[in-house]
Amino acid sequence: MNNTDPVYIRPTGSGDTLFDFVRCLLVGIFSLALATLIFLIFRSKLNYRKLVYIGGQYVRYYLIFVLLTYGTIKIFKLQFGEPYLIRLVTPLGEMSPMGLAWNYMGFSKTYTVFAGWSETIAAILLMFKRTRTLGAVVGFGVMLNVFMMNISYDIPVKLFSLHLCVFSAFLILIDGRRMLNVFVLNRDVSKYKFVSPFSKKWKNYTLQIVKFLVLILIVYLNLINAMRSQYLYGDLGPKHKLYGIYELNEFALNHTKRPALLNDSVRFRRLIFDSPNRVYIQKMNNEGIYYQTETDTIAQKIYLKEQDSTKVGVLHYKNEAESDADVFEFEGIFKNDSVYFKTERKGREDFLLNNRGFHWISEYPFNR
Repeated sequence: MNNTDPVYIRPTGSGDTLFDFVRCLLVGIFSLALATLIFLIFRSKLNYRKLVYIGGQYVRYYLIFVLLTYGTIKIFKLQFGEPYLIRLVTPLGEMSPMGLAWNYMGFSKTYTVFAGWSETIAAILLMFKRTRTLGAVVGFGVMLNVFMMNISYDIPVKLFSLHLCVFSAFLILIDGRRMLNVFVLNRDVSKYKFVSPFSKKWKNYTLQIVKFLVLILIVYLNLINAMRSQYLYGDLGPKHKLYGIYELNEFALNHTKRPALLNDSVRFRRLIFDSPNRVYIQKMNNEGIYYQTETDTIAQKIYLKEQDSTKVGVLHYKNEAESDADVFEFEGIFKNDSVYFKTERKGREDFLLNNRGFHWISEYPFNR
């Protein structure tokens, strides 16, 4: 792997850390050794049908939970939200492969919701024993696409998505002989005989009730969490009071105008207000930094702070709505210097990516 960096065991948001791969390898070796030992000692006493049933039930319910979770957060646009405003002015070549994937998914609500429903339908099919195999087939196809996306765009969930593919394949193999006869050998197939795990009826009824309650709980928790979260950090979440991209037309530092030179590390190029309490100030040389903000819309003032809450400055803004609703002037103190700049606000809808729209009929390709 050519990895010389120290290995830290802490949450990083990645499921493909060196620790994860080593753990997976060790668990695999241990499981194989344990299974071999159990087989050698108890092979005459093992009930393989029951073992397959227990393993299949565990895998099935785990897949239901995971597929329903990922499907729900896609349907409610939580996993792939619309691209942040800063992404609309970021050159394509400066995006990471994962960033590119996140933005092209987040751009299209239609495609993201479609992907979410694909996972959700697979989960729903897995809930019922008569459609279990069909659900596994759909789930395998969906997760194989996710795995290839993770591989192709360097998204660090490769190991987890591969496991989900293997789990789906395991459920398919339980019914593999019948599927082989139908799709390959063109042979007759008798109907599947479902076997109850217990000999006593009351135990089987109790198990069915428990399964039903577990499924209801999974669905309920996912829906409640998604419906709440979409108003916290989803596309319907709060935005900054000055939401938009403010492109500078004029800039003066300590009452001295500065021309718009691309190598200037002092002059502002744009201010981007996106998240509720943050602003991104980008310089002419494309370097930028986030600042915390407190906005007083009555006094029309913005108080700027570093991430550690150190005060940076205060800006007074005004908008001559009668002449141009998108022209804003800012004046105040920034890092002990007086600043003045005139801006023009751009919204998400001002970009071709968002205002092009959908066309059933296109006489010519519109590929820019």
